[in-house]
Amino acid sequence: MTNSSTTGGHGTAATRHLVDLSNDECWDLLRGTAVGRLAWNGTDGPTVVPVNFAVTTDGIDVRTTAYSAVAREADDGPVSFQADHLDPVTRTGWSVLAHGHVQIDWSFGRVDAPEIDVWPTGPRSLRLHVEIEQISGRRLA
Repeated sequence: MTNSSTTGGHGTAATRHLVDLSNDECWDLLRGTAVGRLAWNGTDGPTVVPVNFAVTTDGIDVRTTAYSAVAREADDGPVSFQADHLDPVTRTGWSVLAHGHVQIDWSFGRVDAPEIDVWPTGPRSLRLHVEIEQISGRRLA
């Protein structure tokens, strides 16, 4: 067998293992990440969108527009949130998956609200709060 057939064409073979992350490790990784994916069961079935977010004391905040699908379809409903980081060169990475409920945060101008660096241009005046009920993650190392 050639080296490329045993490693998928990516250099020398290395032993890699999936390792479960603790809750604290999951939260720490999310704090260092700018983009995740918010998923809910929308009117057209399962829906997943990339979002900029910020970690709060009990969950995740997202900024969106008042007319967005997530604001229309997911308010006060169950959602999943996922973020990850993958390095194709070293073939390592991590993934965090959280489950909870999303609600529109009507407390505009909250002093304790974390700043969210929203990448798309245009107003994103509606803040959604995802209260996390379960979080888990794995690292490939």
